[in-house]
Amino acid sequence: GGACSGNTMSFLNAEEPTVCDLISDFGINVLWHPSLGQELGDHLQGMLWNCVLGKISVDILVFEGSVVNAPNGTGEWNRFAHR
Repeated sequence: GGACSGNTMSFLNAEEPTVCDLISDFGINVLWHPSLGQELGDHLQGMLWNCVLGKISVDILVFEGSVVNAPNGTGEWNRFAHR
């Protein structure tokens, strides 16, 4: 998605309960996060494909940021002077 981390910053600043308490108390398994995850490149793509193929179960998907859709539905973005 497009750049935006406001929700993440608010979540990380939680105090009652803290993020660590919330994750451990409810047994939440965070597969990946762009600011917190350590997976990159092929390893990350493999994990995401395993989710798509049902090899890794996903109960909740959170998409933070904007969905880049333009121009004309191409998904191209951050274009300046036709570059």
